[in-house]
Amino acid sequence: MDDIQTMSKESLLDTLSVLDKAERIYEEALKKKNTINSNWQRQTNETADKQYKKRVWEITGIISLPIVLPVLMDDINSGGLNTVVSFFIMWGINWLFYKLIDKIFNIQSRYHNHYLRKHTTASPNVMNQLHTVQSDITYNQSGLQKLAASINYPDRYLYNYDPARLFDIVSVGRADTFKEALNVLETDKYHDQMKQTSNLTYQSAQQAEMEARAAKGWAVAAAFFAANSNRR
Repeated sequence: MDDIQTMSKESLLDTLSVLDKAERIYEEALKKKNTINSNWQRQTNETADKQYKKRVWEITGIISLPIVLPVLMDDINSGGLNTVVSFFIMWGINWLFYKLIDKIFNIQSRYHNHYLRKHTTASPNVMNQLHTVQSDITYNQSGLQKLAASINYPDRYLYNYDPARLFDIVSVGRADTFKEALNVLETDKYHDQMKQTSNLTYQSAQQAEMEARAAKGWAVAAAFFAANSNRR
């Protein structure tokens, strides 16, 4: 194939469209892998939460049973209805007490982390999916890189949808050659970075101003209440 540096505008557009298609196939494979990993992590987290809640009910129920068991034995001739109600009340009290202990000592978080450490490997089905999609990623990336090498296209602009941005730059007439398109792309990226930095700076300044005004407001309120207290 021709060197992309010397291609005519029409050939450049055709080539960039092919590169864009190849890169999108690669990016879609990456997204699929990320989706599989995210779903597995979400399911693992949900299972850990369910297991913990089940354990809490079991523990509080077992603790409650010996407390009401003697009363249940005395009340068994009358059907044990009152004792059953008492058992569930005691169960609820123990559950609330356990939740208080959990909040103080962060038991749920520790159990959750322990569960995740024990289940670091996904199920065989998930592992097969990951293996398949990783093979697709490797294959698509290799094809993309070979295509770029065959036309002297720089690897630096292979990803993050740069081929699509270069195609747009050339197609709307902002550049006629690949070199010109790269210069425009770099300028656009620089402006994007400056805009992002400006937004972050503005947000930080706004947050600082809000905190300063809040502190000033608290100081005024404190002085007001102190003055009223002195008058009394």
